[in-house]
Amino acid sequence: MVKIEFECPTCNKKNSLILMGDESGEFNKKCTACEADLEVNNKTNKIEVKTQLPKNVVKNTVKDNRIPSDYKKYKNDKSQPKIVKIIAIMILFSSLMGFITGWGLLNFFEADYGEYSNIKIEIVVKNTTTDLDNAIIILDKKEIDHTYTGNGTYKIFSKPGKHSVKVISPAHKNATMDLFIPPQDDNLSLVDIQQGIDGVNRFIFEMEEGKGTIDLEDPLYLKMETWCPNLIFIFSLIGLWGAWAAYTLQSYNNAQIGAFFSVLAMGFFIIGPILGIIALFYLKKYKFLFTASFKN
Repeated sequence: MVKIEFECPTCNKKNSLILMGDESGEFNKKCTACEADLEVNNKTNKIEVKTQLPKNVVKNTVKDNRIPSDYKKYKNDKSQPKIVKIIAIMILFSSLMGFITGWGLLNFFEADYGEYSNIKIEIVVKNTTTDLDNAIIILDKKEIDHTYTGNGTYKIFSKPGKHSVKVISPAHKNATMDLFIPPQDDNLSLVDIQQGIDGVNRFIFEMEEGKGTIDLEDPLYLKMETWCPNLIFIFSLIGLWGAWAAYTLQSYNNAQIGAFFSVLAMGFFIIGPILGIIALFYLKKYKFLFTASFKN
């Protein structure tokens, strides 16, 4: 007497068969689980099992899988909640305002200020140890009249806009500086010390002893012209990307990054950052609307 075990090919349920007499050959067996008729072939080194489902089982299977005629078809609702569109629009407008700000800065530095009145400018000339009181000032390649007020300070008059200034002083290298004079009141000054504002209407020339020419560092406004518009354009582009990420609910993190850079784009200087900050607040509040991987 031999007991063999095998799995039903239909339901994978384990079955067993006790052989009386011959240990090899073909034997019939009914599955204890699905009642399928099994044909068990017990060979020396393996067991082969064949099956055939009863007719009623086949019919029931077909019947259970049939879709009812009145079953409603699934409709994939791709519409976003209204708040998502509002957030995306805030980021979008904040970014577009950034582009306008960047373009305005470019025009601000390149504009023609010929119709403006002359502004009083302070040129301070000194070296590492003392103020210099015998300097010659050349504005846009022309020597200009000036008034020396002491402490190395020379007062000149110039229109707003870009200018090139060259200062010549005996025993010192000639010093040149490109500068931008913004439109301003003629008497703009620091109240407590009654002097001009550095980089606005007061420019300091640090002279070096010797012969030759030195180029001095660009003042504040020329540095702004070099970096600010380009950075604002880049920040605005990132903001547009974030607005798309928010509208399509693709990524909560990307939407946050876009909203943050739309704030840095300084659209209209105040309005754009306010919209970006509001968008950041609502993104945090409704982060559960985004892809599951960003819900936590």
